[in-house]
Amino acid sequence: VGGMFYFLFRRPGEMHLSYRGAFQLIVPIVFVYVGWKWLSSEGPGIEDTPVDFKCQELEEAITKARETLPWFIEEVDKNIDGAFVKFSLETPNGATEHIWAYVHSIRNGLFNVSLANDPFDKDQESQGRRDVPIGEVEDWQIMYPDNRIKGAYSLIALFEHFESKGKRLSRKMQKQKAQLIDAGSG
Repeated sequence: VGGMFYFLFRRPGEMHLSYRGAFQLIVPIVFVYVGWKWLSSEGPGIEDTPVDFKCQELEEAITKARETLPWFIEEVDKNIDGAFVKFSLETPNGATEHIWAYVHSIRNGLFNVSLANDPFDKDQESQGRRDVPIGEVEDWQIMYPDNRIKGAYSLIALFEHFESKGKRLSRKMQKQKAQLIDAGSG
């Protein structure tokens, strides 16, 4: 960029430009902007994995989450803020999505929740509250005010799977992984 400005306004005698104008200024600025966006991008997050993703680590994560669900229910009974559950959601187009929902309360074996993220299926209603039976919960997490996350076994499993396959975690994934704490440390 510095060289561009130097040669635009103070050129050596043998260097002659046949065209002066906005084009000579705008194109390098666009290249710098695109390059900066590329360099500063954190990359995709772990939530950007395919919807129907299956692996052994995820099956084990569901088992671990269900084993520790009583502790989570105790925390929800204490009206803790930042409680979420993950469950499978059948969409109008016949797809099954595994989606996070914010927990408002628990009563009679049902979590009263609101979806925390939009379903991929745009025909699926994402507003309003719904009840999710305890038996349908696949995972749980508690997000603390300092952004640490307790639980989230499915996310931990996805990180383990990515790393076991030799895939490099993006900067965004590394930040997400650093937020996770051991759910058993009560």
